[in-house]
Amino acid sequence: SSDLIKPCRKKTPMPRLTEELIRKRAEHNEGVLSDLEEIALHQQELEKIESLEACCRHIKILLLQNNLIPKMEGLNKLKELSYLNLALNNISVIEGIEGCESLKKLDLTVNFITVEELEESVYNLKANMTLEDLYLTGNACEDWSGCRPYVIAHLPQIKQLDGKLVLPQERIKARQQLPRLQQDLERAVEEARHKRLLEAGLPVSEGAYTKESRNEMYLELAEQKEEKERNERRRMGTEPKEPRVVPGIYNARGDIRQCNEGKYDFEIDDTTFPDKVIFELGVPKYLDTTALDVDVNPLYVRVVVKDKVTQLKLPSEVKPDAAKVQRSRTTGVLRIEMPMVDPRRVRDKKPEAQPELTPLKPANEPTPARASKGYAGGEGKAPSKAVSLKGIYQDPKRVAKEKPAALLREVKTTRTAQGQDDEDDDDIPPLENRR
Repeated sequence: SSDLIKPCRKKTPMPRLTEELIRKRAEHNEGVLSDLEEIALHQQELEKIESLEACCRHIKILLLQNNLIPKMEGLNKLKELSYLNLALNNISVIEGIEGCESLKKLDLTVNFITVEELEESVYNLKANMTLEDLYLTGNACEDWSGCRPYVIAHLPQIKQLDGKLVLPQERIKARQQLPRLQQDLERAVEEARHKRLLEAGLPVSEGAYTKESRNEMYLELAEQKEEKERNERRRMGTEPKEPRVVPGIYNARGDIRQCNEGKYDFEIDDTTFPDKVIFELGVPKYLDTTALDVDVNPLYVRVVVKDKVTQLKLPSEVKPDAAKVQRSRTTGVLRIEMPMVDPRRVRDKKPEAQPELTPLKPANEPTPARASKGYAGGEGKAPSKAVSLKGIYQDPKRVAKEKPAALLREVKTTRTAQGQDDEDDDDIPPLENRR
């Protein structure tokens, strides 16, 4: 029902009549405002007339119909203005155009000029001696039957009212009826005030044409238009993204955050130089240096590259005021040198002790096999400098047990007469014949 409380609608900000908007609508004049003579600003959801007196002093035709303008203002200095269209707005009183010396046509169709403001409105038009054509159709003042003759009687310069020519006899008759029309107007004003008091506090009937209903309608249209434009931008992929929130210095646990959101190659070195820490970050080579934001803290280093944070905790405390930031001209690598607060002391390191190498010693006695075998020179003795390799290498993976010494005893061989010239190795036992 109409008496139910309507939910509060969040007001969408309406556009303002700025110089930028005027230039945009003045494309036919290549955006030049100094000599602009005509401009159309209709259906722009404007709520105020502004900027025209400063930018368009030579304007002659001004179209402001179908907006939400409640007051005529910002027009008094437009001396060359000849046609002003303010139809379908929220205007209650005709005012603010006394200085428009060249005004010939004024269109105020479908506004909210009531019979209570009719006398003041007509009085404000008496200064416009060049005014010939006036439109008041659709205003509440025309509900009074004496509206047309009243306007004609007070404005002798008018030649046409609401699209209808003012004949000489009509003008003469209106002048004769002016005293009676004045009394009728006063009674009509009292009745309108009394009626308004009676309707005060009563719910407005649904569909009534009021300023509030027009504003509500335009708000809905503005929301629909904005939603349509948003869907179109989303479809075309031009929808502006929400600004990214740059992560803070500390994480949820209160520790210094360590991250590399840009996935850049980096290196932090605190060993090459004992008195400073060097941090290098492989940012893109052709990235503008103004896009880098470097923050050196005693405990961490932070670099923001296009809203991508690279932050590392330093291995030791440094002096931020003495830090040096450079960037390579060839590779684009960012290099930050940070002096330490407490440099490490450099001491002469003693060479590590090397284990003593024991030379190999010759075996005390030759093996029996070698002793029995003849060597060069016809002697049966082994060379005096023979080296024993037994026991040099111990296999750690060896799991077999040591064999008893009885199994390793020397095996004697007996040579036959036919095989004395045989030079078989004495270390290999002869094959035995099976019985």
